[in-house]
Amino acid sequence: MTARLSEALRRLADDVSPARVPEGFFDAARTRHRRRRAVVAGALAVLVLLLGTGYALHPVALPLPASPRHDAPGLPTKLVDPPLRTASIRYSAPGAAAMLFGGPAVRTNWFETRLGVVAADDDRYRVLDGDPAAAGFEALLSPDGRYAWVGASLFDLTSGRTIPDRPAGYPLAFAPNGERLVYADDDTTFTSPNTYRTPYVGVYDRDRGSDVLRVRVGTGWIPPGRTAALSSDGGDLALQVRDEVWLTRVGDAGADRFAEPYRKLLLDGGRLAGAGSWLPDGRSVAVLGRSTCTDCPVPSYPRTWTLATRSTIDGTPLAGAAFPPLRSRSFVQLLGWRSADEAVALVGVPGPTAVDLPEDHDVAWGPYHEPGTEAVELVVLRRGATEPEVLFRTPKGITDLSVAADLAIDGAVRESGRPHYGPPPFWALAAGFVLAAIVTRPVLSLLRRWRDRRRLTP
Repeated sequence: MTARLSEALRRLADDVSPARVPEGFFDAARTRHRRRRAVVAGALAVLVLLLGTGYALHPVALPLPASPRHDAPGLPTKLVDPPLRTASIRYSAPGAAAMLFGGPAVRTNWFETRLGVVAADDDRYRVLDGDPAAAGFEALLSPDGRYAWVGASLFDLTSGRTIPDRPAGYPLAFAPNGERLVYADDDTTFTSPNTYRTPYVGVYDRDRGSDVLRVRVGTGWIPPGRTAALSSDGGDLALQVRDEVWLTRVGDAGADRFAEPYRKLLLDGGRLAGAGSWLPDGRSVAVLGRSTCTDCPVPSYPRTWTLATRSTIDGTPLAGAAFPPLRSRSFVQLLGWRSADEAVALVGVPGPTAVDLPEDHDVAWGPYHEPGTEAVELVVLRRGATEPEVLFRTPKGITDLSVAADLAIDGAVRESGRPHYGPPPFWALAAGFVLAAIVTRPVLSLLRRWRDRRRLTP
């Protein structure tokens, strides 16, 4: 820069009038800055405090209400889809349950493993998030409703906690008294393109904390759902392996806990009837025959199931009046017996466009997974009757169901009241607190501007 240019700039600067800062400008700016910092710090403090309070209130299961609305537990007459705000069993245990259920109405794009639970003594709804599982197949409710066995986890519904001592496999069935559990070893062998092999099936005793029986399978795949049943005393196992029912005694297990079946019953295209297949006498089991029908309720699903009983002594069919046929039903799961002539079961109802697929015991979708099932019915099957008696049907969107067998067999039913869903879940509290913090700042800013305008107004 030259000397002449520097001199010209100095003269120009001298001719400019000095800038006048309004009185109190810096004080006002400093006050505004401090106020903003205080508002942000206060909002963050409130957010942290509320989040911490919510977390402190929810890490353990909350106790059950002291006085349930109903005097006696029972199956509800109505089932509802629990909304997203429904509390988890981990944070608010429902107590012994009447039903464990799922389906499109319960699962969403955000909660694909979500299952619903409703208590036996009141309309307490809770949700359970575990392994991907269909209620009644990979997710089972114990006969007394206390435990939910979902995939690899066993939940105590009275405390909301996971039971650490559990079988090392996927669920097949509870014993009628709930003390023993039948599972399939999950170290399944896969053979391309879609064939599976199960190494063995075990019977786990909860009191002992170990297996009391194992049955080698090896050549077949044991799907979850209705392929195993224990006798009422837990001493005999009926297991479907492909087209046979293998009968094995716990008392025959050796030091390695393995035993060989003492009898094999040929099914001839049928199935074991489910976890309640053993009759009260302990000397016979129920099996299902499969055939077609011409006047089916769902024309595209011409499948008929027929319940029959077989002797475990010699395998022969037992005499007696026939049970009513189950036409256009995708599956049948026997829960147990009220007498030798009256059985209680869950049956799948296919939708109007469902297609009856051929049986295949060694692929992932069969025989337990039935595409097109739109509802589940709880029915009573009586010898000599022409039609099953329908006790309950799931509403639209609930296609998977497991019930407390003890309640179903006893016929314990209660009138449904107003459902309640427990305390808000932690994520709902967090979302509300974050929203409140976001809204607080612009509201305070608007209030401050309104107050400033009032001050400037003469």
